[in-house]
Amino acid sequence: MGDSLERLGSEAVGIDAAMKDGSSSDLCMEIDGATPFRENVATAEDWRKALNQVVPAVVVLRTTACRAFDTEAAGASYATGFVVDKCRGIILTNRHVVKPGPVVAEAMFVNREEVPVHPIYRDPIHDFGFFRYDPDAIQFLKYEEIPLAPEAASVGLEIRVVGNDSGEKPECKAS
Repeated sequence: MGDSLERLGSEAVGIDAAMKDGSSSDLCMEIDGATPFRENVATAEDWRKALNQVVPAVVVLRTTACRAFDTEAAGASYATGFVVDKCRGIILTNRHVVKPGPVVAEAMFVNREEVPVHPIYRDPIHDFGFFRYDPDAIQFLKYEEIPLAPEAASVGLEIRVVGNDSGEKPECKAS
């Protein structure tokens, strides 16, 4: 262990000394710009307002695919996605939902409006993919897009996951 700590440079001196004498008080880390977690706890009303805004943009995706490759099975499945670009009709979901081969898919919005979706991208490395739909096909639901903000993500951030249970309905799960 000493060899790997030596490679860290001068920052490792305090850690190495603390490990040798058994004290753990010197093993504090400070994250630049981080505020204490307790200050950022959302109230139930905050979550309710946020969920009322985002749930209309969450869709249930129903896909049917043939066996495209030896590693992929044919079948039908349900998944969750959400609208990230309302004007262009783009839905973000997981890579395996978009499928590597031919797929027939529909998106069902919270008011039960259904629209066909077509795969436009499946990332080869990361677990995301995009479907496109005709935004004019949604006639009755008032919804907004959920903008992507990767710079806002951080370790320890409290989140809620909105999804579906086997295609039945969108629901919320605390995490």
